[in-house]
Order: sequence, then structure tokens, then C-alpha cells
Amino acid sequence: MDILLVDDNPLMQQLMGRFLSDLGYGVTVVGRADDAIRVAQQESPSLLIIDLRLPDRDGPDALVALRALPGCANVPAIAISGMDESSMHHSLQYGFNEYLIKPVDLDRFESVIAQYVGKRQQRGV
Repeated sequence: MDILLVDDNPLMQQLMGRFLSDLGYGVTVVGRADDAIRVAQQESPSLLIIDLRLPDRDGPDALVALRALPGCANVPAIAISGMDESSMHHSLQYGFNEYLIKPVDLDRFESVIAQYVGKRQQRGV
């Protein structure tokens, strides 16, 4: 798995999951932090994308729990949120590598993903 996407919004799950898949990345999408932990215990992702507001934990708590797993300590993580930039500094203090504000600019999103996971060949190309 290239990317583990953790977002409880079904529309964001579908939009970002499909976008990343179309770029050629292997994506696993979950809506809760506990589900992300369960998935990451089975297979370590190369990149974490975590919404800051989840129904069972906030994003920083989810990141701390994920980074405590074997093979996940150094996995880069991107925080995504509809909150303002004041939340950015808070999330970066918890160890997120990047912070993107929703709605996410897809060109920037693609660039940031490629920075951490590498560029993939798009399907059908």
C-alpha cells in the first residue's frame, strides 16, 4: 500500500481516493483512526493522509498511535483539514510533515504526494 487515507467524510474519501488511484497509487481509505491503526498493523503504508477531525480521535492522536506501530515510526504524514491556518502550526508540532486546507488544491495535492511517495505512472498512459 502506498497511501493510507483517513477521512470520515464519504465525499472526500471518494474524491481523494479516486484521484490518487487514477494517479497510479495504491490507496486504502478508512473513516476512523481505529480502522487506520488496524490496517497499518497489517501492512505499513508509505504515506499517511489524516483528517484532523475524526469521529474517534483527533488527527494528532491518530498520528501518534500510527507512528507507534512497527514500521510506521518514520512514515511521512499529511494533515488535511477544513480548519484555518492556526491549526497548521498545532498539527506540525505533532509531527505532520505537511498541512493542506480543504478544499484541497489537486495540483498541490499531487505535488505533495509525489514529494513523499514518488510519482506514479497514471493509468491508461
